Amino acid sequence: MKRRTRQQIIFTLATLLWAGCGASASEEVLKTYPDGKTQELARYDGSGSARVMTARIGYYRNGASSFEELYQEGRVSSYTGWWPEGQVKVQRKYNQGSLESERYFDSDGARQITSTEIKDIIAKLADYPGEPATAQDIAVIETSAGSMTFRFYTDLAPLHANNFKRLANFGFYDSTTFHRVMPGFVIQGGDINSRDANRDNDGSGSPGYTILAEFNPRPHVKGSLAMARSANPNSAGSQFYIALGRLAGLDNQYTVFGELLEGMETLESIAASATDSGDNPVYPQRIFRVRVGPAESE
Repeated sequence: MKRRTRQQIIFTLATLLWAGCGASASEEVLKTYPDGKTQELARYDGSGSARVMTARIGYYRNGASSFEELYQEGRVSSYTGWWPEGQVKVQRKYNQGSLESERYFDSDGARQITSTEIKDIIAKLADYPGEPATAQDIAVIETSAGSMTFRFYTDLAPLHANNFKRLANFGFYDSTTFHRVMPGFVIQGGDINSRDANRDNDGSGSPGYTILAEFNPRPHVKGSLAMARSANPNSAGSQFYIALGRLAGLDNQYTVFGELLEGMETLESIAASATDSGDNPVYPQRIFRVRVGPAESE
């Protein structure tokens, strides 16, 4: 066997070490996790003084890509970030190194909208008259867990029924989430803030107005549809909740304005969602669409 020189041995060891870091000759590891797995690396074209970075790539601890930032002529041209399960989280495009556009997505693929877009939706809602709810109307809430169908108590809570129908048919509830899930208590949704990238403001949004309370004899039972509010009894806006059991302590304190007709399995599925410390589901429980109309039209 031909004897290798000292320089050949050093080169071979360097190559093995480089490969052990998960990088090729055109890559450089920038960060590693404590266990040595690659967290971030850079890729290059050319060599010597002509060597230029073409990409910066990040990885989750399990090896899945967390982001990829591409470069052209030394300037960033695009950036894509992913959720741990592989769904796109953020997309950015640049023009001559300056940010041109940016879009964020939730882990279920829904695009997260900006505060400006939320303000525009609320402004347009102000010009939408809507139609009064009737005793023949049903509300269909289509969610990531399935559909739920409700009827209204138009005799006891007409303001709330009208308000819900107006918001639903305007499309205000579309793409929002059930941002509060408390097993044995309620699931709560209807906040347009649940469409932005900030989970901390979920539960604080409104349609830009409030309606008067309509407390009535209807008890809170499993499947009851009612409106959320602040300490002010007349502060209901767009946020609603669905009771998950008998909640006597809420009777005559919150306005019950409807009841579940179909979709108990959907309600129970959402109620079983894993949540964070703020009772917000870890994986979004999406409200795709809500519409209200006569039963025969649905």
